[in-house]
Amino acid sequence: MPKKDLRQMKEDKKRCTKEELRETAQKLNVDPDAIEEEKVKSLEEAIAQYENKSEDELMSELGKMISQGRKDGSFTDDMLEGFIQNVAPMMDAEQKKKLESLAQMIRMNKI
Repeated sequence: MPKKDLRQMKEDKKRCTKEELRETAQKLNVDPDAIEEEKVKSLEEAIAQYENKSEDELMSELGKMISQGRKDGSFTDDMLEGFIQNVAPMMDAEQKKKLESLAQMIRMNKI
């Protein structure tokens, strides 16, 4: 299954197949039968909310979310590391490099 970013997903308006969902869930050690349809819809809505934003707009929004999360305790560096460990295996080398660069900026509070 080729890796896609949000903009590529927009171009490919079809929903992922059950097999693709099952494969991704297995990579994340999640029981695919435990994934609720509402969570899938929620993810689709989140993608739709951000799909037309520029990279600068996305970075600004991310910065706001991280700042708020650090204040209210809903975001920690440990959570960031866990996220990276979960998503990095599904990324290609270029995506991993960008993720690590972004993570470094977050760790240094530059976002």
